Amino acid sequence: PWKVAAAVVVPPYAAKFSIFAAISQQETVPYTNRAHRVLLTSSEECEFGDENFNYWKTKNGKDILGPSDPRTVLVRRIASDIIHGVRRLFPNNSVHDDDVKQGKMVVRPQTGHLNDLNWEVIVVDDDQVKAFSSMGGKIVIHTGYLKHLKTDAEIATVIGHEAAHVVARNSMELLRSIPFYELMPFSRRAELEADHIGLMIMAAAGFDPRVAPEFRKKIEEIIGDTKLMDYIGTHPSFETRSRMLSQKEVMEEALELYKQERMRREKCQSVSSLWWNVLGYRSC
Repeated sequence: PWKVAAAVVVPPYAAKFSIFAAISQQETVPYTNRAHRVLLTSSEECEFGDENFNYWKTKNGKDILGPSDPRTVLVRRIASDIIHGVRRLFPNNSVHDDDVKQGKMVVRPQTGHLNDLNWEVIVVDDDQVKAFSSMGGKIVIHTGYLKHLKTDAEIATVIGHEAAHVVARNSMELLRSIPFYELMPFSRRAELEADHIGLMIMAAAGFDPRVAPEFRKKIEEIIGDTKLMDYIGTHPSFETRSRMLSQKEVMEEALELYKQERMRREKCQSVSSLWWNVLGYRSC
């Protein structure tokens, strides 16, 4: 896709895109195994992401809810489970920056960038039905969204989707340097990819994945949506997103992860596990 994009980019952006293409490196998205090109190494992304997010917090500080606000406490509790779900789904056994720099053949999905992420989740007092993620594991959700989220699983659907963008390194993709990227098919593909990965993350975190398709339908009714979004929107239509998540093979895989996590938690709550905890050992 990046070669196709290079062919359609018009001056004066062509030279800029060519430079970015030359310095970019190819990676494979975890779980979906899609090949894409990214602009920064994971360590550079984290450093740049921390700087950008600190600037964003300074600029929007008056609207950021404090850590003791009940809404922040709720969101961060669920986000903690989601992050644990990421770690369970993507264990530390993958390709790192050093492998790429040494010219080694990269054949496995890269998840090394997940090891050193400084995850940070913030709630903003704003009526917009909006949530977003940025470089280095930063996630923001607006109170306008929370007003419509009635269960932990619905909140987990939103946070899981944003965490999936971090997993897939969508913000680092070379294609994002194309003018009007957000209105092009590449952007909508990235959103569907984040929906897919996010579904697996929330299941691995112990949240019922069957909530996700119904949640998409719910939001469609709240904010309004049309099939036209599949062609000109920054995101696909909610109808399409719900249908993709409801596919039999996709949902069966997510339900298996959910089942495994529920069984793990039941084991952790057993009498034997409680005794281990009393003795000072963590069984889970």
